[in-house]
Amino acid sequence: MNPNPQVSIITPCFNSENYIQRYIDSILAQNYDNIQLIFVLDGSLDSTDCLLFKNTAKITERGYEFTYIFRQNKGLGGAINTGLKAVTGDYFTWCDSDNFYTEDYVSSKVRYFCDNPEYAVVRCNGYVVDESDIGKPLRLMADGNRDLYNEHLFENCLLVRNFHFGCAMVRTKDFDRVNPHREIYPSRAGQNWQLLLPMFYHYKSGYIDKPMFYFVIRQDSISNITQYQGIEKQIDKLDEYERIITNTLNSMEFEDRDSYLKKVKLKYSRQKFYIYAYAHHNDEALQEYRYLKANGATSLRLWLVLMRCRSITFDKLVRILR
Repeated sequence: MNPNPQVSIITPCFNSENYIQRYIDSILAQNYDNIQLIFVLDGSLDSTDCLLFKNTAKITERGYEFTYIFRQNKGLGGAINTGLKAVTGDYFTWCDSDNFYTEDYVSSKVRYFCDNPEYAVVRCNGYVVDESDIGKPLRLMADGNRDLYNEHLFENCLLVRNFHFGCAMVRTKDFDRVNPHREIYPSRAGQNWQLLLPMFYHYKSGYIDKPMFYFVIRQDSISNITQYQGIEKQIDKLDEYERIITNTLNSMEFEDRDSYLKKVKLKYSRQKFYIYAYAHHNDEALQEYRYLKANGATSLRLWLVLMRCRSITFDKLVRILR
C-alpha cells in the first residue's frame, strides 16, 4: 500500500475573486503534502484566474501539482465533468471555491481509507456558516441526521433521507470501475448525485463524525434558492434535481431501476405539491395531488393541506378528485 497516496482536489470556479483566496489558503494549510489541485475556470469573467496564477509559486513550493483548465461556462456539474478527466490521484474529492477546509481534512480522510480499506467513499461532518460571519457556525451539516454511520447509502442519498452529502472523498480506482469514462450528467445545479449514487450503490461508505469543512451560505449561490425567491425558481430547482437523478440512474447498470425512478418522481411531485399548495397555486397543486393519488402516495396530511387551498370548497374538491 502506498504510504503517501496522492489526493486530487477538483475545484470549479466561476467569478470567485471575492473568496477563492480563502479557499486556496485552506488547501495550502493542509497537513498533507501529496496533493493535485485541479482548478476548472468555468468561463469566469472576473479576476479569478489572476488570483490563481498569483498563488502558483506558493502551490508549487508546497509540493503540490497544479492543473489549470479554462472552458466555456457550463455550470458546476459541467466543470466537475471536465476536471474528472485530469484526476491522477489515488483518491479524489471536490469542493466549490466559496467553501473551504480545515487543515486536517485531507490527512484524516487518507488515514481513514488506509485504516479501513473496505470503504470506497469517506464522508465527514462540516460547519454551515454565513458569508457575513464565517467564524460563527450556524449549525453542523449532520444536525438531525439519525443515520450517520450507515454504510449503505444509495437509497438515503437518492431520497435525501437522514443524509447529507458532506464533503466526500472517493477511491479513484473504485470510481473508475463504475464510471470508466469519468463522465457525469453536466448539470449546472451540481455534481454530488452524479458522482456518489453509483458509488453508494456498489460500495460501502465510511463516515468521520468531525467537522472538517465549511459550507458557506452566500446570497448569490446557486444552492441558495429559498422560498423567498419565488415559486418559479423553487420549482425549477426541484425539476433540475429530478433530471440529475433520473439521468444518473439511467446511466447505471442495475436492477429495479424503474422502481427507483418512480420513488424519485413521487418524492419531487410531493415537494412541488406543498410549494404550490402553500402558495395557493390551486391548479398546479391539484395536478400534483392527482398524480400522487393515482400512485397511492397520498396521506391525510396532503389532503388537509389541499383543503386549505383558497377557493376550493369541499364539494368542488370531491368532484375534481373523484
